[in-house]
Amino acid sequence: MGRFDDRAAIVTGGALGIGGGCARRLAGDGASVLIVDINEESGLETVKEIRAAGGKVELMIGDVANESVAFDMVEKSMSLFGRLDLLIQNAYGGGSDTAGSAVDVTQQAWSKGMDLLVGALYLGAKFGVPAMEESGADPNFEPPVWGGAGRRHGARPRENVGRIVNMSSVHGLLNAPRSLIYESGKAAVIGLTKSIGKELAGTGVLANCITPAVMQTRILDEFTPEQVNYMVDRIPVGRTGEISEIAALVSWLASDECSFSTGAVFDISGGRSTY
Repeated sequence: MGRFDDRAAIVTGGALGIGGGCARRLAGDGASVLIVDINEESGLETVKEIRAAGGKVELMIGDVANESVAFDMVEKSMSLFGRLDLLIQNAYGGGSDTAGSAVDVTQQAWSKGMDLLVGALYLGAKFGVPAMEESGADPNFEPPVWGGAGRRHGARPRENVGRIVNMSSVHGLLNAPRSLIYESGKAAVIGLTKSIGKELAGTGVLANCITPAVMQTRILDEFTPEQVNYMVDRIPVGRTGEISEIAALVSWLASDECSFSTGAVFDISGGRSTY
């Protein structure tokens, strides 16, 4: 029996890279996965790979910073799988117009970047949480015996209704110059996660975020060897991270085993930052 049998997950930005790794891991753990991305070609490749391995997956093309797309992806999960349990929010397109200081970036670039970095995550929670509550707890979930302090009037708090995992970055903690939109956006993801984590704590929906450092993805191809070496030299363990390491952390955060953490920041940076 898989960790996520009979559960449904949405992975935004799930066509490739970190998102693709998360989609493969969750599907491998038994979840029915809906990948939402603007990259159809890579999305179809990932879908083919997951299905070849026996996983259940569907693809939806769209920009999750668009309110109608965010609404539709939740509706699609409910119509395809009958429920929504896990929301992994990873989408970010980036682009050269996001570089620069507050003096350099255009208002258009700022608005576009923040819509995708932060606005899309707000929209995912806005539409996803009610669907999780409607779906209810995982049908296979058996509440553990619990007699902890704080139990009020004999009523057990709601558990295992849903999980949200937001992808921030080590740059949300440390910040770097001349990258205003990305740095500000990733810092805002941390604030958003802390806020919704506390707000939803009593609903059975837990929300946490991850702050990766440099990971071994295709984006490294855009840098010179000297630039990559500079970034790796700042990581105490002396290497880049692997997509599979992030996917393993996401799988745990989305599981029953993670039951007492919400609004938390999980560092996965090889010692690059501690928070």
